[in-house]
Amino acid sequence: MIKKIEPYNVGDLVEFKYGRLGMAVTKVGIVVELSINYTKDNLYKINVKDKDYWIRSSHITLLSKAPKGASK
Repeated sequence: MIKKIEPYNVGDLVEFKYGRLGMAVTKVGIVVELSINYTKDNLYKINVKDKDYWIRSSHITLLSKAPKGASK
């Protein structure tokens, strides 16, 4: 069985750019969920002020790792 390696874990503080058509806004949020569909390109659900965004890992920058056991 192949084990999927995740660069980001639940509870990590991340930064990402969100927007379309030349207007991109930089947002900071917390990873709250990982995509369980292996055909997608490592999608992460990021919570920012009561709104959730599904963002690909290639568009995410790690700001701070969550300590172990923080997601329990």
